[in-house]
Amino acid sequence: MTGRAIREAREQNDSAEEPELDLREVVHALREYKWLIAALTAVVLLAGTVWTVRTPKIYEAITTVEYDPNPSRPLGGEVQDVADPIGNFWATREFFGTQNLVIASRDVAERVVQKLGLHEDPSYLSQDDDTPGETGNPAAAAIALRSRLTVEPVRDTRLVQIYARDVKPERARLIADAVADAYVAKTIEDRLESTDRAKDWLENQLATLREELEEAELALHNFKKGHNVLSVSMEDRQNLVASDVQTTHDKLTETRNRRIELDARLKRLKASLGRGPDKIDPAVMAEHAALNALATELRDKKQEHDALAVKYGEQHPTMRTLAEEIEILEAQLAAEKREIIASAEFDVQQASAVEQGLRAAANDAHSAGLNLNLREIEYRRLTHDRDNKTKLYEIVLQRLTETDLTRMLKTTHVRVLDRALLPVAPVSPNFMKNVGSSLLAGLLLGLAAAFIASRLDRTVRSLESVEGLGIEVLGVIPHLGGPGAPAKAASKSGPKPMSPAPSPGELIVVDEPMSPAAETFRMIRTSLTFMSPDNPLRSFVVTSALPFEGKTTIASNLAISLAQFGRSVLLVDSDLRRPRLHHVLEVSNDLGLTTLVEGRTTLSAVLHKTKIDGLSVLTSGPIPHNPSELLHSAAFGRVKEDLLKHFDYVLFDSPPMGAVTDAAILAPQVDGVLLVVRAGTSTLHAVSGARKQVNSVSARLLGAVLNDADLKIKDYRYGGGAYSYRSAGGYAPIEEGADAA
Repeated sequence: MTGRAIREAREQNDSAEEPELDLREVVHALREYKWLIAALTAVVLLAGTVWTVRTPKIYEAITTVEYDPNPSRPLGGEVQDVADPIGNFWATREFFGTQNLVIASRDVAERVVQKLGLHEDPSYLSQDDDTPGETGNPAAAAIALRSRLTVEPVRDTRLVQIYARDVKPERARLIADAVADAYVAKTIEDRLESTDRAKDWLENQLATLREELEEAELALHNFKKGHNVLSVSMEDRQNLVASDVQTTHDKLTETRNRRIELDARLKRLKASLGRGPDKIDPAVMAEHAALNALATELRDKKQEHDALAVKYGEQHPTMRTLAEEIEILEAQLAAEKREIIASAEFDVQQASAVEQGLRAAANDAHSAGLNLNLREIEYRRLTHDRDNKTKLYEIVLQRLTETDLTRMLKTTHVRVLDRALLPVAPVSPNFMKNVGSSLLAGLLLGLAAAFIASRLDRTVRSLESVEGLGIEVLGVIPHLGGPGAPAKAASKSGPKPMSPAPSPGELIVVDEPMSPAAETFRMIRTSLTFMSPDNPLRSFVVTSALPFEGKTTIASNLAISLAQFGRSVLLVDSDLRRPRLHHVLEVSNDLGLTTLVEGRTTLSAVLHKTKIDGLSVLTSGPIPHNPSELLHSAAFGRVKEDLLKHFDYVLFDSPPMGAVTDAAILAPQVDGVLLVVRAGTSTLHAVSGARKQVNSVSARLLGAVLNDADLKIKDYRYGGGAYSYRSAGGYAPIEEGADAA
């Protein structure tokens, strides 16, 4: 599998899995945005404190009422109140909820407003003495009252507490008691109103029922008179008809069984007598003696005929006589069979005729019973109608009498248990609670802002983010303490001049050869050396996407690592706009690449030996007016080929690709491009653009070096810098004595 395929598979796995939350990453985000968190916390805390101090003090009064499912009944428990709202509904949870909503209803609130004159009180609507509300509006006062009223039931009891809040403690007490009194008065009025409506309805129903009862009694009387019900009762008539039906049914059953037996006997006779004399059923033969005698005589004659046939032959007189006798007997036997079958058929016909007669009688009796049932249904309907109307009339008459009595009573299912006391301390605002809530809210808001800010940061934070762009990372360089710190400060407060002398730790391979950073440079050297065994790489361009990403530092240390590997290495400062390599290696820049390309000097005159064996330096020389054209010239190509003849490796320290085109011009002329990415400074967009620019000029991108990473924290959230490139006008030269990465 190729390296690109591996990276694509890794990207798919990363996108499919949820990112893990690293505690070190969280701690770094808190440390990086600590002032944002502190500022937001302080602002919210101050706002909450000011709001709490300026908010008017609110007092709360409490009145307790009790729902009574068994109010006093002067008329006794048997007399039911037609307007009783409780009944079986009392045991349901909905009743309590409904009554609690009634207490806080607009009707009760308007009663309290009118009673206490709250709509005429200028300070009531606004609850603020500085801005009194509009008076003379009962509806607005009722709305305000409902917003400051709370009704809460006491758990597992029939008690309900009414909470009234107001800026004045005395008015809060009056309102709580007035709400309870208004609710009690409303229940009584509703009860009396319901009772009056019930009385009117009962009177109308009583008159209607009286007329209907008279009509029902008259209809029953006419029915009895028309059907002579007075002589024999309907029940006796029904018993007589039922007896006739039962008797006829029994006779019919008996006759039908007899007819079935005879019919079966006829079928048996036909089946038996249809066979020869020798195959007739013995039971039939035993039942008919004449048939049995003829069959026996016929059988004997046939036996005699068969016996003499051998002796005399068929023409003998004796044989002819026997034949005639046999023929006569067979005729007599057939006639006897016909008589027996005819007799059996006659018996079946007689039984069927009797059965039909009984069935007709049974049908007549059944019809009579049905007719009687119809009359009975009508009779019972009329009787039930008369009885029902009588009961309804009596019930309505009784309820009307009870209603006349109960409407004079003023009882209800609720009573005031405890009236409100004068509140002595405000319940709102709660200073400690509000301040604590403000502190917590501010802290949470600050943490959320810090988290969002860290997530919106599009700078390169990790090795994975670089590889996610399709660029192989050859090494991760930790913070060297060199130009990174000044660069980071410059990125926040603007460009600042740097010391021309090399920063401490910038040549880490020489200063600290046993450090992890030096070892990383040696690993990068090894990767580059064995990257193309068949066609070894000898010339490299070291560039970056943006300024101040440490490309000069990376190029210098990588060149030193190659030289320490026993190779001859030339480090060329091809940054013809802001050269810096001569400051790092402390050599002269009077002559250099520009004078060599222009032919004004020789190679031996511009090369500088360094204190590292095998490492030479070719500085940029005087800054030209046309750097891009110079690098694109044929003379530069000849110089590059001449350099490769004298050295094993040639490294070009090039300007950033995102600032000028110099690196893009130089990239296709060498064996590969090494891209420097600074953690915490380089943006993903800039790095991706640099990769595309390298591909667009058909150059080979060898990989990237992640610079200035803090290996103690995941995502390497470190680095920074500022590079004084102008947004318009290109890549401006710096003054002698300034320093840049």
